[in-house]
Amino acid sequence: MPKPKKSKVYFTKITELAIIAYNREDIHPAKREKIYKRFIYPAFMKLTENIINTIKPTYIDSTFLDLQSDLVTFLTERLNKFNPESGKAYSYYTRTSYNYLIGENDKAYKKLKNNTEEVNIDEQRNLIAEIHNDEMQDNLKCFMNSYVDYCYDNLNFIFNSPAEIHVADSILHIFESRELIEDFNKKRLYILIRERTGLDINQTSIVTKVVKTLKSIYDENFIEYSTSNFMKLPF
Repeated sequence: MPKPKKSKVYFTKITELAIIAYNREDIHPAKREKIYKRFIYPAFMKLTENIINTIKPTYIDSTFLDLQSDLVTFLTERLNKFNPESGKAYSYYTRTSYNYLIGENDKAYKKLKNNTEEVNIDEQRNLIAEIHNDEMQDNLKCFMNSYVDYCYDNLNFIFNSPAEIHVADSILHIFESRELIEDFNKKRLYILIRERTGLDINQTSIVTKVVKTLKSIYDENFIEYSTSNFMKLPF
């Protein structure tokens, strides 16, 4: 009788429940540590392994294991940031990992440029890495453009009320103009959306609801996009 195949799913509903249990205020520290070691840490290790292999952040001067350890520590420090009402844990920590690696890679590249003479930079340049990073940024930009187009085309199916459609249209317009916006401060963006839509301060809940829906669509498609190694769009 053939042996049953081992599941390749490493970040399951059990992982998410473990994170929720880990964040409970009344849980004993020893039990919290046990939950982390048994359910959360192994999932974080596999998640970070896959994402580092996908992104390949070439400018970060670190071994794979050291980088993975730093990323797992970064995610662990944000266990209490997860809100199950805002989406799935897998989506949240995947997105957090991508943001961390892209940010660290950009900082490492800027540091290289600032600390090295131009002549030496030319000698040390890794053209393959630069092409990869440029391609990754172009693909992320392409994903965002496709995401905005998709939401625009389906506004009347995604939202029901005229107010929500108006708010969503304003948010998507901001996304379209994102390269011109220097400060993505959440409070300022909420004020900007209210000004564009004519909502008063007591109607902020409409903005919050629309943002949550758009975020859910973004997360779902970004996960599919990222796991396809930045090569194709899911829309």
